[in-house]
Amino acid sequence: MADNKNNQTDSAGSGETDLRKQMEAMIRYKVECEDQYGPNFDVKQDGTPFDLQVSQDPSAMVDVREPVFEIITALDVASNRPKFYGGLWGEKFGDENIESWAAQAAKAPGLLSDDEEKEKKKEPATLENKRILKIGETRMVLHSAWLLEAIREVVQFYPSQNLTGDTVTVHEPYCALVHYITELRDLKNRLALDRVTDPDQEPDDLSVKYEHLRILLEFLDPHVERLVLPARRRLKRDEPTTTFEDLWYLLRPGTLSYCTHDDEVLGCAVESVELEKSDNKEDQKWTVKVWFLGHRWKTARMRRALLDIEVPYFEGEKEVMKLPVYPREYFDKQDGGERRAKFQKRGAKACDISWKGHSYLSYNGKFMDKAKQYYEGPIVAETAIPRREKVPENLWEFSWDNYLDYATEKSLKKDKLAKHMQPVGIDPAAVTQDMLSDDHFFLVSPVMLAFALNHKTWMPVHVDKMRAMGPPAYVPDANIGADNLRIIRALSHRQVSTKQSWSADFIKNKGEGVVVLLHGPPGVGKTYTVEKTAISTRRPLLSLTIGDLGRNEEKIEKELAMWFDLAHRWRAILLIDEADIFLERRRASDLARNGVVAAFLRKMEYFGGILFLTTNRVEHIDEAFMSRVHVVIGFDKLDRERRRVIWQSFVDKLKREMKGKLRVSDEAERFVLDDEEMGEVDWNGREIRNAFQTAISLAEFEALEDPEHDDEAETVVGVEHFRQVMEMSKTFKSHVETMKEKSSDSEWSDF
Repeated sequence: MADNKNNQTDSAGSGETDLRKQMEAMIRYKVECEDQYGPNFDVKQDGTPFDLQVSQDPSAMVDVREPVFEIITALDVASNRPKFYGGLWGEKFGDENIESWAAQAAKAPGLLSDDEEKEKKKEPATLENKRILKIGETRMVLHSAWLLEAIREVVQFYPSQNLTGDTVTVHEPYCALVHYITELRDLKNRLALDRVTDPDQEPDDLSVKYEHLRILLEFLDPHVERLVLPARRRLKRDEPTTTFEDLWYLLRPGTLSYCTHDDEVLGCAVESVELEKSDNKEDQKWTVKVWFLGHRWKTARMRRALLDIEVPYFEGEKEVMKLPVYPREYFDKQDGGERRAKFQKRGAKACDISWKGHSYLSYNGKFMDKAKQYYEGPIVAETAIPRREKVPENLWEFSWDNYLDYATEKSLKKDKLAKHMQPVGIDPAAVTQDMLSDDHFFLVSPVMLAFALNHKTWMPVHVDKMRAMGPPAYVPDANIGADNLRIIRALSHRQVSTKQSWSADFIKNKGEGVVVLLHGPPGVGKTYTVEKTAISTRRPLLSLTIGDLGRNEEKIEKELAMWFDLAHRWRAILLIDEADIFLERRRASDLARNGVVAAFLRKMEYFGGILFLTTNRVEHIDEAFMSRVHVVIGFDKLDRERRRVIWQSFVDKLKREMKGKLRVSDEAERFVLDDEEMGEVDWNGREIRNAFQTAISLAEFEALEDPEHDDEAETVVGVEHFRQVMEMSKTFKSHVETMKEKSSDSEWSDF
């Protein structure tokens, strides 16, 4: 800054002091002319703007000093008298012909134009005898180091305007200066109190800064009155409006705003506003670049996510809140700040999850991918996805600003977002959550990443659709003895407790987990026992089958590693259902499966959580596996009394959840609980559930077929519906038994 000031004062010339010379500086006006028939040229004059409606020859010579700033306008002009070029009137030659043309012109006196004659005599070019064909863009070039210092002091955030360097160019309508004109006026008023006012005294830097700032503001005042004041009046109406041309004024960079993306309203900050011009007015559009704090799904950090919003051309005036992006202050006036408070609360909720790393929650709503599938069930909201995992196609992965440093606690204390609007990347590991302001929370994206436990997929989810897990719902006891149930509860409590547990193994991190093997015939409650354990301990349940792990040994090993890691990170209960491929004895002839089993045993040994494995073939288990199991629990086939308990649990559940809409008749309830024929059917638990659901479907369909059906009427499941299901099941079981007798037993095939 000092060097630039010195350079300017050195060029002032002798005979007067440097600062006094700067006090007399003024505005320089300049036109850059592109002549249709002759060489391009510039015309300059100090202090007075050009009247571009008429041609004129400025008489005042341009001062050799650098001006405070220049106003430069591009013109397309034509000489009133075309020139003769190489035998052709009014036609320019290309560069390749210029030497030939010059030689001819030199031999033909009187054929040179006035401009060329003046150029030959080293006279300055003028607009005399020029027709203005087109007035192009106007720009301001700021030269004064004092004025640049004042502007940089005031303009805190304007990414689209470069304010570095010894000179700065600002294009009409001088957006950065107009947006901060109030602050510039305030600065001028403060400088007026401190400057030297005695004309006999030597001026100081403050005096020069004041004088140059005064010159700038006096230049801008008529511009503001002509363009900005009408826009301000429209914005102060009860229903604020704007014109297409004034959109730049409405959206000052740094303004906290609302925008719409993927049918969601977001809190955002304006980065820049750029007009895409076109000869056809209706093809013009504004591109508004906004940013908000988004979650990077491959890291645990939040960064500035960039989003371009297009505003197509519109005629006349438009209500501000009907634009795809608008300052939040206008909506605040309408709803008393309700939406703003909601967004801040939502952002704080998202940050809670980010600082925890993950959260086990319930979700009820649509996923935020393109399919917008509805989901109701448990999720684990996460800050980072495993790198090789993919997320369905969606509109919530953005371009990111990779040139900003991450915030530290010190920087967040120093720079308040609402004041400077300088966006930052936020690393939860580096700063505490209480360092964030309400404006940070306002800007946090409503979409995060989560693992949908029922679907076993990573999905983008909406923060508003997340809820804390409620108290454990009533779940009937499984088909397991009281002593066995107590053991499982004790082991589960030990693993999910935050208290450090003692390990009997001398090797660190080895043998800290619990492995429970559940065996028995299908449908007797093995999987149900694990699900009930997860509900009672309020821990996520990762339920896997061999289908989730792949078909070749290399993929299985990678998948196992990922699932074990996730279960450890989330302190989840891990269930591998029908895990026979890992449990059966190894054979020398099957090296591929042996490798999978060995990898599984290694992972299991160092797993620090609780692992449940189920199998129907306990007699084939490998001895190496058995030595790593903490508890083995067998499940017997269901007897009649146990089946009756299961039927009763489904009847009771229907009464609790569907009262007034759907019920089992008293006769039907007695039929499923006490009928001899029903009691003799050898159902397992899964078959009872399916039979109950099928009977309900029959009753609902029958009601729909009734011409007098009333949607509000209660649907009744009767004896005939359960009898139909029973007969169908008995027929199928009889057929299966017959087929078994006709065929020989086959060995279970290896994977």
